[in-house]
Amino acid sequence: MHIIDGRKIARKIEKEIIEKSQHKKPHIATILVGGNEESELYAKLKEKACRRVGFDSETIRFHEDVTKEEIIREIKKLNENDEVHGIMIQLPLPEIDYSEIASAIDPDKDVEGVHPCNMGMTMLNREFLVPCTPLAVIKILEHEGVDVKGKNVVIVNHSNIVGKPLAAMMLNRNATVSVCHVYTDNLAEHTSTADIIISGAGVKGLITDRHVREGSIVIDVGIVKEGEKICGDVDFDAVKEKAGMITPVPGGVGPVTIACMLENALRAYEIRKS
Repeated sequence: MHIIDGRKIARKIEKEIIEKSQHKKPHIATILVGGNEESELYAKLKEKACRRVGFDSETIRFHEDVTKEEIIREIKKLNENDEVHGIMIQLPLPEIDYSEIASAIDPDKDVEGVHPCNMGMTMLNREFLVPCTPLAVIKILEHEGVDVKGKNVVIVNHSNIVGKPLAAMMLNRNATVSVCHVYTDNLAEHTSTADIIISGAGVKGLITDRHVREGSIVIDVGIVKEGEKICGDVDFDAVKEKAGMITPVPGGVGPVTIACMLENALRAYEIRKS
């Protein structure tokens, strides 16, 4: 059994970004709504990551009673500002339709790959700015030398920013893909024959040793906060005894996701400067 070190993979990606971005300084703006402790934490992690690779970043904060129209007005200003190369929306958004907000971002500044145009390009196997978490999963598998071609991949998540684009990206690489979710009956029936399981349901202990076959690869995208502790979907201690490879939480997909955002930001910068 091999525990995948996401922090090590993230450091490698950041090192490559530093080498590629000499004399380039992307500026990333993050919109954060409300005073959610978790949102603030992730925004700070992104700011630190930007500093590590020499990018500029700013966090634009709104009170939780902000209207959708006010946020979209701010996004339009950022779209028109040539000194801003990337725009992100920090989730969660209280009582506001995320898809409408994401659709207001200039597709060329969409460093999280969530604009319908970028989603569509991903579906058409013309990946450029793609959602960061699915990209992180792909990067992790590539780093570990896993070729997904012909593999039986089960994704436990059907959200617009993780499960659906990840399924498309796996199909782009000729994997055989099944997508499960909270309404799936007998989850173990689907996962127990999988070569690769990627779970992002946000349910602690959802994936146990009975859900995995011997030697399978288990990627845990889930994040569950319990007091001061963070865990994922996977019962790590039980599953690690059967899995051939497994990502921990924390220290698995999370750091790579942030590194993938930086990679997207460099691409977005190069679009504007080309």
